[in-house]
Formats: sequence, structure tokens, C-alpha cells
Amino acid sequence: MSAPTDRLRVAVAGATGYVGGELLRLLADHPAVGELRGASTSAAGRRWSEIHPHFLNRPDDPVLEAFDPAALGAWADVVFLALPHGESQRVVDAVAEGRPQLVVDTAADFRFADLARAEATYGPHRRPELLGAFANGLADVEGEALRGADRIAVPGCFATAALLALWPLAPVLGPASHPVCWAATGSSGSGATAKPTTHHPTRAHNFFAYGLAGHRHEAELAERLAAWCGPGAPRCSLLTHSAPLVRGIHATLLVRPAEPVADPMELLRRAYRDRPFVHPLDRPPELAAVAGTNHAHLHAATRDGGREVVVLAVIDNLVKGAAGQAVQAMNLALGLAETAGLGHGGMTPC
Repeated sequence: MSAPTDRLRVAVAGATGYVGGELLRLLADHPAVGELRGASTSAAGRRWSEIHPHFLNRPDDPVLEAFDPAALGAWADVVFLALPHGESQRVVDAVAEGRPQLVVDTAADFRFADLARAEATYGPHRRPELLGAFANGLADVEGEALRGADRIAVPGCFATAALLALWPLAPVLGPASHPVCWAATGSSGSGATAKPTTHHPTRAHNFFAYGLAGHRHEAELAERLAAWCGPGAPRCSLLTHSAPLVRGIHATLLVRPAEPVADPMELLRRAYRDRPFVHPLDRPPELAAVAGTNHAHLHAATRDGGREVVVLAVIDNLVKGAAGQAVQAMNLALGLAETAGLGHGGMTPC
């Protein structure tokens, strides 16, 4: 896909997955992207539309190329790694040899600064010296702090929803606050490869919990809370559920603040003032309103005279929870308009 060469050359590795497909969709119309390539180890030579049918609606339908990390890194200004966990560790050096201006990883490989936490969650790490070298890509919290970053790791989808709910409360959290986040996600969160729990007859009219002994995204919550709250950071429990839908995450956070809170909505409005994609609402949010978009809707209420705070958050797991946040982080890192390529409003009903 070509355009004037004074704009960015962008590559998506892992372009056949759901996140890779969303990256292609968003970047294809990004005003700063001049050339866009999709690379795959399993589908090289196939048209984009064979994997992502919506590209049949476009005037061009490029061919996926074989994923050559060194060649892609040498060609691109920006490389997005939308690979299965563990693969970014394997290819990051070859990509970096080409000196792209920016590498954005959507997997979990470089989300942690702490090696012990990373290996306890995901197993042995190939490149432990790079942990902490990737900026945290929670774009709506980090904002301008991402300017000039050359490596960014995007948080997980559940972690993004929970952290957007937690961030406004960080000033009122204490060691005993113990946030609990109950969250339900759609089947696309399990990836493009079919599994028993994502098979349509199993999922379409069903609802069930999983990972109750501890979801791996809890480790991301722990690291961010430690960064925000210091040694007195509380632990956040994440209770995950599979819902009968394709896209989206609905998260309900319950917190006991260190002191009673009179107006939690004011905390939300203050935290996200001038942030273009996070919208505190005066009513509980609806998941359909954010489907297909990079927007997040939040609402907060008190219980027990302000001694408990409830925050509701809804996001699209593939966009705000992955590809859209990755593009937003790119925009911030490169000094582009933060909303570039992300202004679409979604669709409802969906």
C-alpha cells in the first residue's frame, strides 16, 4: 500500500492475527502513513483480504510478505510487532539492527521492568536486559511522557481497562484498599486461532469465569500500582469472565479508599481532563458505544458513605486494548496529533 514517500513507512509483523488486522485497518487510513506493509510467517503471498475480508472494500488489496525481521526493520520507520508471546524476544534484535525510528510491541514480552515478575508470569525471558527499556504504552495516562520514545510496550487488554479505572483513584489508595476488578471480555480476546472456549456453539449463548486463581494481567496491575503508589501500593485482584460477544471488555472495579471519597466522578474528570479518548460519563457506560473505537467510557459511584468506590470502564479489547492504543502511542512518541487515524466513532447496534 503506497502513498507519498515523505510520510512514514510502517510495517506490521504478525499481520494475520486480530490485532495485526486492526493495525492494518487503522494504519491504512492514517494521515501520516505513506507506505504500509503487512508481514506474516504463515500467510506470505496471500492477499490481505483473504485474511481480513474488509479489505475487499478498499481500492487496493496488497499481498502479505514473508516476515524477515532484519529486512523489515531496515525498511520501516515504525515497526509494530503483533506477534504471539515470546516471539518479540526472539526477533527484536534483528528488527533493531535496521534502526527503525520506533518499535511498538503489542505482546507481553517487554511490558515489565522487573525480571522476577516477568518470569513468574510468563516463564524464562530471552532478553532480560531489555526489560525496562520499553516505555509503558498506557497512552491515556502516559500522554506526552511518550514523546521521543523509540520502544513502546502496549499493556494487555484487561490491564488497560482496569488501569484506566484505577488511575484516577491512585491518590486515594492505601495498602489496605485491595481493589477488585470484575471484568468480562469477548471471544476475540482469545486470538484468531479457534479454541474450545471460543467455538461459536460454546460461546454464543454462554457466560463463564476463568483464571480465578489469578489472571496473568494482575502482574501488570501490580507493577503500575507500585509505580503510582510506591511501597504502600495495594494489590488488585482481577476476576475474568468470557461473555457471549465478539468485541469488548466491561470492567467493574470496587475499591476501599484510604479515606472516604465524596465525589469520585471529580477524580475521573480531573485525571482525564484534556485526554481525547477517555470520557467520564454521568451514567453507567454501555459497551456497544465503544465497539470498534479507541475510546473508553468510565463512570464512578460511591457506596457505604464514600467508604467504597465503584468505577465502571468499557473498552474495545482489540482497539483501545491493543491496536488503537498502539497507534495512539506511536502518535505521541513521534509528535503527531494524538488522535491521528483514530477519529472514527464506531457503530451501534453492533
